[in-house]
Amino acid sequence: MIHIVETVSSTNYWLSEYSENIGDVLISRKQTAGRGRLGNSWESLLGGLYFSFTSNNHRLLPLIVGISVATSMQNFVKEISLKWPNDILFDGKKLGGILCENLGHYSISGLGLNITNKVHSPNSITLTSKGVKFSYSLFLSSFLSNFERMFAKSSDEIISSFGHFDVLIGQEVFWERNQGFAQSIAEDGSLVIQTSDEILNLHAEEVH
Repeated sequence: MIHIVETVSSTNYWLSEYSENIGDVLISRKQTAGRGRLGNSWESLLGGLYFSFTSNNHRLLPLIVGISVATSMQNFVKEISLKWPNDILFDGKKLGGILCENLGHYSISGLGLNITNKVHSPNSITLTSKGVKFSYSLFLSSFLSNFERMFAKSSDEIISSFGHFDVLIGQEVFWERNQGFAQSIAEDGSLVIQTSDEILNLHAEEVH
């Protein structure tokens, strides 16, 4: 079932409180307490697309959602890329983000995209700032179809598909006070990093 509201604190939070039905979707025109990864807040002004949906659990869920977003955005623009594990990039700047939460016997995935809303960070971008015409209904129907298709793929196929959009593999990356080169994505969805003296896996760090 698709629920549409004017304003909500957080689409992820609303679904966690009021729905456990797989496939339920909540769309809001505005969030007053939007959330990002690692406890970050997500600015959610009018004009963006903010929605969450319930699904079965999957260890590669953030990658599946990212691929589904990037593939669906091909209907409108080609310069879409992904930054592990949850950033949506357009023309090299942040267009949106993904928040996946495992709630035990099911998961909730939230997505925020900058469409016509104002953004205050110089590292963020909106579709309208580049003259891109966007259809909410076309994107949502395409996204849900792509998500269902990708969810059924093998882990190797999911990781390979993510690699088509990812901007980190082969690049020097930085996190906390460390640095190294992104080598690949492991079967559990972690980022494999080669530092000067070891190979390690990053799971939830903020990588630049």
